[in-house]
Amino acid sequence: MAIISKLTVILIIGISFALAFLAFYVMSNLTKEQRKQQISEIVSQLINFVLFLWLAKILLNLPLFVQDPLAVLAYPSNSEAFYLSALFTGILVYVKAKQGKIAGGRLAHSFLQIFLAASLVYEFIQMTWRENPFSFPFLVVFGLLLVLFHVLQGRMNPLNQISIVLAAAAAGFFTIDFMLPYLSIFGYIVESWFLALFLAACFGLLINGPSGQLESESN
Repeated sequence: MAIISKLTVILIIGISFALAFLAFYVMSNLTKEQRKQQISEIVSQLINFVLFLWLAKILLNLPLFVQDPLAVLAYPSNSEAFYLSALFTGILVYVKAKQGKIAGGRLAHSFLQIFLAASLVYEFIQMTWRENPFSFPFLVVFGLLLVLFHVLQGRMNPLNQISIVLAAAAAGFFTIDFMLPYLSIFGYIVESWFLALFLAACFGLLINGPSGQLESESN
């Protein structure tokens, strides 16, 4: 049953991101080539995140891994492994942005669209299919954030747009933190400080590159 539950969650996450990528490809103001490039880069970073998640799980359980590797690899990743994987992925993206290999601002802008859409689909499936009552507040917050994002799209500078969305996200998440016994991202329970750092990192990546990186998004 545990294996089936784990595979079900992986399937739901996969469906959520697939639909989010489709929505991004259809609705983004980027050119066709830029959309493909952004999707390719984000998929690459998601793969890196999964690989880092496995690495983090091994590092956190190194003594047991030496004795019984299968016991560690078969064990679900916890929040600590999620934090480490996010840290490793963030460092990698930051280095690539600093080296000019990726447009940090445009990547943050594109990733936020995809993350919000994927989270909305994930929470909707959790609420309707798996009957998780705690998903409703997350569904409302992600839905409002996605609507806000697209309402502001093209009506202001992308930096201001994302700043407003991130501020609204912070308000929404910390409101949920008072309402529910936990906060979660795709099934991983996280602390409020992690969400604060995550939002700050998105903003930092957004302003890392020249403002011209985002001009095509506002057209």
